[in-house]
Amino acid sequence: MKNLIFLFALGCGSGATSAETPAAAAVEAGPSRNVDVAQLKADLDAGKVPMLVDVRTAGEYAGGHVPGAVNIPVDQIAKRTSEITVDDGAEVYLICKSGGRSASAASTLSGLGFATVNVSGGTGAWIGAGNAVE
Repeated sequence: MKNLIFLFALGCGSGATSAETPAAAAVEAGPSRNVDVAQLKADLDAGKVPMLVDVRTAGEYAGGHVPGAVNIPVDQIAKRTSEITVDDGAEVYLICKSGGRSASAASTLSGLGFATVNVSGGTGAWIGAGNAVE
């Protein structure tokens, strides 16, 4: 029951019938937003990032990653959702090298009910902006 949002409009003329169950009326949380690396840095500094997932390969991650990021490669993201430890409704930040794989991971996780934030520009832009990596 991760991040399911129930539509309160069921009894307010939404077109729902009495045959529909609450589960049938549930919609999954979608990607909430995109941020650039400047906003990621600001959110990290403000303690507003409950979890940052680096979806690059293990080798890329080992070569340098945003401090505090957890590595779950994009091709494993759907299988390893138990490692994504955020409160219901909290956004999972996703980063890769440039933003493509993290956008794909955001789509996958959104389909599984997670609220996501894609970091546009990825670690390439993070490093290019002079930010530290581990």
